[in-house]
Order: sequence, then C-alpha cells, then structure tokens
Amino acid sequence: MLDRKEISVMNCIYNSCKRNNDGCIVSDAFILQSIPEKYKMDEAKVDSILNQLEYDGYFECTKSERKGETVNVINLKPKGKAFKRELLQRRRELINNFFWRMVFAAVGAGVGFLVSLMLKGIG
Repeated sequence: MLDRKEISVMNCIYNSCKRNNDGCIVSDAFILQSIPEKYKMDEAKVDSILNQLEYDGYFECTKSERKGETVNVINLKPKGKAFKRELLQRRRELINNFFWRMVFAAVGAGVGFLVSLMLKGIG
C-alpha cells in the first residue's frame, strides 16, 4: 500500500506516461513541480520514492543525462498501468468498509437499547 507522497509521485508519472504511450522522460524538478504543495520534498526524497516504486513493480526507471540535466527514463509495467484502477478500488473498499461499520454500529446500538428495555421490564 502506497503512502500519500508515493501516490502523488506515481500520479505525476502515470499522467506523463499515459500521454506518451506508457513511457516518458521526466526530471526530478518536473516531479517536484507537479506534486501538491503539502507534499513538498527535496530531490533526494523523490529519488528514494522512485526507487521504492520501481522496486514495487510499477515501472522501470533508468537515469540518463539530457542537456546537462539528469532525467528519469520511465516505462510503465502492468502494475503501473493499473495504478488508477487500484486507487479507485481502494476508495470503493474504504467507503464500503465505512458503510458496513456504520450499519453494524447502528444494529449494535439498537440491540443494546432493546436489551436494556427488556432488563428494566424484568427487574
């Protein structure tokens, strides 16, 4: 399961790759500009997250030089191509989980109330 910073980096990479046939060339500076303000981080942290995502099987990443700047050559793997679907399924699962917890809490409260009424009537 990815944390919020990893999701924001992966979202940037996914969007760039989908515009360019499942592959792209991005710099760390581009990734830093693309992530939301609340997740601001430095280039070392971005490199660390890229390595973790690559290790998790989302994409293949190769460092290269372009016009004196280090860039990441990224090709999505099948797990990376299914990233948006994975996010959607996780959101559905959370909503479903929340719904059923509320239902069982209401049923439990109702049963507790009925039992307390029955015990008051007996006693």
